[in-house]
Amino acid sequence: MFVAWLITVRLFLICISATFIIINGLKEKDQYDLAVLHSQYKNITINNKGIKKLSA
Repeated sequence: MFVAWLITVRLFLICISATFIIINGLKEKDQYDLAVLHSQYKNITINNKGIKKLSA
């Protein structure tokens, strides 16, 4: 019976660890995607300012 409890506790700890690893990976991917989106937004605004100067 003790072995069953030990296996259960270890499995629970492994699942918790895996969850934290997955969440950290998703946070890193979200930060990367946000940085890419921000740089694209900056490029669009710079291009729009250049177009407005040419048309004026």
